[in-house]
Amino acid sequence: MPERSSVEFENGTTLIELLVVLVIIACIAGAVTFAIANSLQKQYAKQCQTNMLMIEAAKDEYARDHPGATSINESEFNGYFRFGIPKCPTHQVYENIYDLNTPVICPVHGPLTTNQ
Repeated sequence: MPERSSVEFENGTTLIELLVVLVIIACIAGAVTFAIANSLQKQYAKQCQTNMLMIEAAKDEYARDHPGATSINESEFNGYFRFGIPKCPTHQVYENIYDLNTPVICPVHGPLTTNQ
């Protein structure tokens, strides 16, 4: 039986080297996934703020169209939005939509903030 030289073994890839490469790739994938998830959360919060601003603007317009009103007629209020009353990107319904005296609040992202 012919002897194998040590040179043949040095040219091959060992199992440990493959595992190290896989661990490095997994760490990079985890970091990228975390960055994407964080970016999506920030995007959802900004979209939520924009939606609440739109609702507040529609409430102001409704109040101008209906002087003296303290609450909003739901069927009439839908006409102030082209595609219906917006919802939070997390599919939650905003609170205080139909009350003219109370600001809109998102159950996930909280109240409308003026500094973005």
